[in-house]
Amino acid sequence: MSVVIPTLNRHRALERALGCILAQSLPPATRAEVVVVDNSVEANAETLVGSLAAGASMPIRYVSVPRPGIATARNAGVAAARGAWIAFIDDDETAGPLWLASLLAIAQRGEFDAVFGPVNARADDEREIGAFADYFARGVTARDGADITRKAPYLGTNNSLFAASVCARPGGPFEERLNSIGGEDSLFLQRLVNEGCRFGWAEGAKVTEWVPPRRLDWDYVRRRRFLSGQIRTFVHEMAEPRRRLEVVRWMAVGVAQTIVSGTLSVVLKPFNPPAARHHRIAACGGLGKVFWMSRFRGHLYGTGLVS
Repeated sequence: MSVVIPTLNRHRALERALGCILAQSLPPATRAEVVVVDNSVEANAETLVGSLAAGASMPIRYVSVPRPGIATARNAGVAAARGAWIAFIDDDETAGPLWLASLLAIAQRGEFDAVFGPVNARADDEREIGAFADYFARGVTARDGADITRKAPYLGTNNSLFAASVCARPGGPFEERLNSIGGEDSLFLQRLVNEGCRFGWAEGAKVTEWVPPRRLDWDYVRRRRFLSGQIRTFVHEMAEPRRRLEVVRWMAVGVAQTIVSGTLSVVLKPFNPPAARHHRIAACGGLGKVFWMSRFRGHLYGTGLVS
């Protein structure tokens, strides 16, 4: 089994993430390795990774990918991975000691091609995250071990496990045209769904995302939700074959969402400001589903940073 951690200029977070991976309690006869993909131009995480690799409980391999891009980094991690299963966790996340064991157990029991787990959110500066938590978390209403393939639009690679066989494809599984935009994982998942792959849910494979203070801002949340809405639609335009009916369906959902939530945000504002704020953010997601075209897209990564 291989654990891929892409990282970019977040040394403290990376050290924390690696610490939890090295503390994993693995099933008998299960071996694991960690592949750290450093996406910095200066390869500035090499010293840290080298120091942690000395005497570690599992092999840690360092891969430098100086060409910035989240899809490029993930593809490099997949290419370097040697395990029959490839797990992904972000460098700003931590997992409990049974994280890998829980993912693997569901994958093997349900004969799934990929397995996903819940993501909780906490503030990275010891302050209360409050109402922001829901916008950085991921939960699925499903029993442990359930087939959640139909929920693919709401999943992502932060806290996931894939059979290495479904990741093996020319150029890598993640679309590098989306390097600065994001959505490369959503597109990959949609392609897997189109190919008949099955996804499982591991309720016990919980991870925590540590949200930095700069993200605890409602304007940021609205921009992030708009981009998420765009991704919901454009993955069907980029999938092979193109799914034009799905594009139309998501645009229709976006129109309805914009009208309903936009109206509620105005009506509720004098009486219930938190509820009004929630609907205003939902309306941004609806607008994203409608205005998904490239000329309206911002950037999740790199210049024009949103995430």
